[in-house]
Amino acid sequence: MSHGPVRRPLPTGRLPPATLSFIALLWIVHILRLVLSFLGLVPDQISTQFFGINPGSPSSLWTIFTAPLIHGNWQHLFGNSISLLLLGSLVGLQGPGQLWQVSIISALTSGLGIWLIAPHHTVHVGASGIVFGYLGVLLFMGLFQRRPLSILLSLACLFLFGSMVMGVFPGVPGVSWQGHLFGFLGGVLAARLTARNPAPETDQWQP
Repeated sequence: MSHGPVRRPLPTGRLPPATLSFIALLWIVHILRLVLSFLGLVPDQISTQFFGINPGSPSSLWTIFTAPLIHGNWQHLFGNSISLLLLGSLVGLQGPGQLWQVSIISALTSGLGIWLIAPHHTVHVGASGIVFGYLGVLLFMGLFQRRPLSILLSLACLFLFGSMVMGVFPGVPGVSWQGHLFGFLGGVLAARLTARNPAPETDQWQP
């Protein structure tokens, strides 16, 4: 039986709980590491080396899943938290399903890219790959979805955050441009995949 045309969920402007929860987890992990280091139980440098990605090391592949949770200092954590909050909230307008897809894909592509091409004897940590994944999907969703609102959102993000794209290129010492680049490419991939497999539609506003 036909129920007439369907419409996508309309955003309500609320911050996605998944984004807030992930940011809270980053802060909890950072504070816990500082406490353990202060007590002399686990030096901060040791935890960074253990949970960070060591490129080219087969025994380090599992750290692709832990490295996004580790940050070098408060400035690193604060910067990523703000970016995750802003960009993650915009990605979340498409629904929690897309937010999770983009987060997972960009984290995996960023980590694998670092592991494959970053210099050996370096350690890479931080959620910047996910941040650039969000940027990638926001800039390319309009191209792949070809819906007026998606195109407008992509153009707005290009105007507001377009300068961040420079972060995918080498240039700043101590910054993992490899993670930025592959995270961004993961976001572009996610934009293509989610456009091909859109979330279920509904004729009701989301609560």
